[in-house]
Amino acid sequence: MHRLWKIGGGGLLIGAAVFVLLPQLNKGEIFIAGDQPVSNEQVRQKLELDGWSNIEVTRKGRYIVALASKNGQKDKIQVDSQTGRLRVLDDDDDGGDGDDD
Repeated sequence: MHRLWKIGGGGLLIGAAVFVLLPQLNKGEIFIAGDQPVSNEQVRQKLELDGWSNIEVTRKGRYIVALASKNGQKDKIQVDSQTGRLRVLDDDDDGGDGDDD
């Protein structure tokens, strides 16, 4: 009986952890307000309004990827096409994953 209680309690703790962490997984910074699907052109327009130039917009799965320049710095901006939020990446390393091309 105690063994069943430990297994059930462990599952409950895991379930609670997933419930707490799951909302955080979808929380990128809002790039285009509305929490609804956005287009490549909307991303381009938003970047232009924010002062970006030399904008190249492509699609990679559900993400809209823009390469752009601002204040002499080039950057890669990834926007979730389903929500308009910036993609949350787990590291800041831009050169080591071989996925930049």
